[in-house]
Amino acid sequence: MKNNSAVRRPLVKLSLDEDKLRKVQEVIDPLMLTDDQIKRVMETLSREMKLGLSRDESMRRQTSLQMENTYVRELLNGTENGDFLALDLGGTNFRVLLCEMQNGVCKSLSRNYNVPVSKLHGPAVHVFDHLAASIHNFLSEEKKLHCRFPLGFTFSFPMIQEGLKKGILVTWTKSFACPDGKGEDAVQLLEEAIARRGDINVDVVAVLNDTTGTLMAGSYLDKKCGIGLIMGTGCNAAYVEDVLNVDKWIGSHRGSDVVIDIEWGAFGDNGSLDFVKTEFDQVVDKNSNHVGSFTFEKLLAGHYIGDIARLVILRLVEDGVMFNGKISNELKTWKSFTAEHLSDVERDSDDDQTNSWQAIRDLGLESEASKDDILILRYLCSALSIRAAQLVSSCCSVLLKHMKRSENVIAIDGSLYKYHPKLHDMITAWLKELVPSVESRLILAEDGSGRGAAFVAAVAVRLSNAAGDK
Repeated sequence: MKNNSAVRRPLVKLSLDEDKLRKVQEVIDPLMLTDDQIKRVMETLSREMKLGLSRDESMRRQTSLQMENTYVRELLNGTENGDFLALDLGGTNFRVLLCEMQNGVCKSLSRNYNVPVSKLHGPAVHVFDHLAASIHNFLSEEKKLHCRFPLGFTFSFPMIQEGLKKGILVTWTKSFACPDGKGEDAVQLLEEAIARRGDINVDVVAVLNDTTGTLMAGSYLDKKCGIGLIMGTGCNAAYVEDVLNVDKWIGSHRGSDVVIDIEWGAFGDNGSLDFVKTEFDQVVDKNSNHVGSFTFEKLLAGHYIGDIARLVILRLVEDGVMFNGKISNELKTWKSFTAEHLSDVERDSDDDQTNSWQAIRDLGLESEASKDDILILRYLCSALSIRAAQLVSSCCSVLLKHMKRSENVIAIDGSLYKYHPKLHDMITAWLKELVPSVESRLILAEDGSGRGAAFVAAVAVRLSNAAGDK
């Protein structure tokens, strides 16, 4: 995108006959938000954020946002020194990292591990014993067993955070199906596993999710970073909040700021976003693992956006508009058209449709495809990209206005953002239009779940040392 104006409609020119053009636009155009809908999304998010921070439980029940207090009270300031471990458990594959900080500059090394299948369905203690064994293996391989390290623990499962180093597991997800562990403190489980070994000198000082880690990784890259955003398989955001606005935080709390994990993947679970949902979004929801949950995420995230596109194509084929009305087995199969396909199609131009043809081959429809079908596919992928940019920009603009900074940086991680050729420019343009008073920039901040956890540990130690000196 060469200009700075926010794109509201696909730039792909549909050279179709009048009847086909009308049918295509009737199906695809409602996917994109009108200016009034964008305004309503912004108003809804702003209202629900305030409800989520309220001390009144009856008010909090009205919002779809957790507005989780992470107890992370500062970002990096460039004075961090020391060596810090990170344990990044996001699924069956996990990592142990060592970050060496000198005056805020980090050198890191890591090793990859996996949780054996046999432990995924057994007692939770076996999982945490395996994590402790892997930490021991890492320190042994790096000849660091004699050293003592603070550790930041990225625990990418639903949890209720009750302190910087206390996270109560709500439920196991992904491939984990342990019969126990729910309702227990993940940090305590890890500490007990470390204690059982008796041969690891590690102090767990923080537990966090990947969104908080992305914000922290962003602050390492740019000290003006105040927002962390995940835009990959799922979607979530965290931001720096004034503690005076966190009315539900009862008790003493030092400092003026705290990181709030919005958990906006669930934005709209209370029906507040029904006005943007299309029939295709409803089908995706009904066929998902968590029906009625993660409403916002399902509108744009990488795990779902490909199937939204596939369902639209299926409708247009059934209407006789695409592929001569022929339906392939692949077109009827979930996950046959992915976020990767969509991003690849968005790379095509009027002069080169290589990726579009490959996507059509993957759908088993090459023999039925025409130039019109290529145009419609490109128009559809552009429309869904625009919607993703509109939704994310609408929500980020609320944060930018709320934080009242003249300049703010949004750190983003996730495969959808990283590999999509146009999302960066589209979101940038929308933010400039929606919040012209704030100079905002987007930066790619990878490995928030890894190095970000070590950075949280580094800040925790710095603040603890500073408190001890007083």
